[in-house]
Amino acid sequence: MTMANNRLSDLLQILVYLEIHHGEVITSERLASSLNSNPSLVRQMIGQLRKAELLCSRRGVAGATLTRSPEEITVHDVYKAINSGDTLLKVDYRTSQECSVGIAFPNVLEKHYQKIQIEAEIQMKQITIAQLVAETKDDIAQHVE
Repeated sequence: MTMANNRLSDLLQILVYLEIHHGEVITSERLASSLNSNPSLVRQMIGQLRKAELLCSRRGVAGATLTRSPEEITVHDVYKAINSGDTLLKVDYRTSQECSVGIAFPNVLEKHYQKIQIEAEIQMKQITIAQLVAETKDDIAQHVE
């Protein structure tokens, strides 16, 4: 689960970085430096974004661009690109079937987790790449001053 959460963050950072540095030649090495990662992993992530039709890039050519305006791409769009039907929170169903709490509790918790999932996805649909770009630029400006 941590990998998926980190992956979402990294994919979002790639899109924000590309938008902030729009018009510049951005290599996978440069993106990897920003992510504190390696270029090979960045190329895999760019492939995921391309497959989800969020990013347009050509093999062997440095640089990539968003396929839609940053106002039209949401965190939920990126989340869907990496989510294979998994939910954010997982219930442990491997509890004791010899214990009444172990039998009942997973079902109780599942109902709450489903509500959390729905609310999280609603929030993700409201946050755009444009908003993340603006907030990132504001944060950068505060650190430069």
